[in-house]
Amino acid sequence: MATITATESYHNDRKFKNVGNDVYEIKVPGVRLYCFKDQIDGLSSKLIIATNGGSKNNKKEQTADIKRALQIKDRYFTAKNSADTTLNYISKSHEN
Repeated sequence: MATITATESYHNDRKFKNVGNDVYEIKVPGVRLYCFKDQIDGLSSKLIIATNGGSKNNKKEQTADIKRALQIKDRYFTAKNSADTTLNYISKSHEN
């Protein structure tokens, strides 16, 4: 994920693919991880928000996994744009 966030426009359709509405599928052998990109106002850092994942399964289950990722993304941005929401970004220098 560090490679993806460090690049303005990361492109690798085999490992990192837009599956619709800016939800991305990260592929590793036997596993699919779904995510989307965001940025916190005032910070240059890009964020990759992981939503859910699944095994390399049949098309019906993959479609359901993508639908769930889209729902999570929509809820995230609804919450982010709410006046009641505060996002805190903890930089790497604060990690243990």
